[in-house]
Amino acid sequence: MTHPRRLPSLAVLAGLLLLLSPGSAPAALATPAAPAEEEMGFFITPQVKRFLRSHTSYQFGDPENPNLNPISRLEFPLNSWWAGVNLGLKGPSNSLELELLAGLPGQDDLGAMRDSDWTDPNRPGLRTIYSETTTKLKESFTLDAKVTHSVGQALGLPGWLDLRPLMGVRWQRFVFTGGPGMQQSMVYQGGQPTYDQWEYLSLPEDTFWFRQEYLHAYVGAQIAADLGRLGLGRPGGGWRIGVQADLAQVWGENRDRHLLRGERKTEERTQGYAWHAGLSLRAPLWDRGALVASGDYLIIRTSGEHRWTQPEEEVDETWDYGVEVWSRQMSWSLALEIEF
Repeated sequence: MTHPRRLPSLAVLAGLLLLLSPGSAPAALATPAAPAEEEMGFFITPQVKRFLRSHTSYQFGDPENPNLNPISRLEFPLNSWWAGVNLGLKGPSNSLELELLAGLPGQDDLGAMRDSDWTDPNRPGLRTIYSETTTKLKESFTLDAKVTHSVGQALGLPGWLDLRPLMGVRWQRFVFTGGPGMQQSMVYQGGQPTYDQWEYLSLPEDTFWFRQEYLHAYVGAQIAADLGRLGLGRPGGGWRIGVQADLAQVWGENRDRHLLRGERKTEERTQGYAWHAGLSLRAPLWDRGALVASGDYLIIRTSGEHRWTQPEEEVDETWDYGVEVWSRQMSWSLALEIEF
């Protein structure tokens, strides 16, 4: 048995945000002081986002039966609507941005949570228990803070092309509740599996409460093209297409309350990586405004420790065998950028 790692606290998150400020970034990536002639303007961007074909999942093995890996897997849908705002400071060479989004309340059409168990050590590939449960999104938030610095001029790139290294932190908090649903279980006779007989159980309204958090510290780059200088509108008129790619170190934490099993709780604390790619198109609406459409693809993979506690049965166990947490997030968003 091992002791679970601790997810970095809000104090650590605050420290990372301080590191992102132009005055305190590491020397290798520090944003140099803006030249006197550069003006940093404030902007605010209300936006809506839609996740599609997205999920977040976890699984673990049985350390006492190594061939049972996984022994349990849970998959939560993320197909949901979000809204929020992106704001910050932006100039020709530097930018500082903060995006905050919240899952819209009352969403109960995300899809089904899938819970699978493989409990027969003689046939580890046979799924012995399977359930699907209606899933609801509760108090869920995402935060993304980043700084960028343009190096296009220093590298001698053409005037219509801009390259910006970036660094940032990204935090995600998902909360799900489930029910009603249906469970299928293999029938046992005399303590032995029948392999061909199944029983079905209707699940009530409240079957689980699940919270998952990810904290990313990432580095990457943005590249953008001024479409006006390529023939779309007037040069410098605001038509731009951009691509962002970044790679992150990730810390994760899960908390799962099994509401049909008394005080049973499970937790996972994990570390790993994430990679993200995004594509955006900016279309000017007026001198200080633009419509921005974008699409994003994010993959997260982590591993670590699983803890199972059940006080009424005096259970408190922790292991790291087969513990994996992962997420795939595809989304599109539409935003209205307003400059001041």
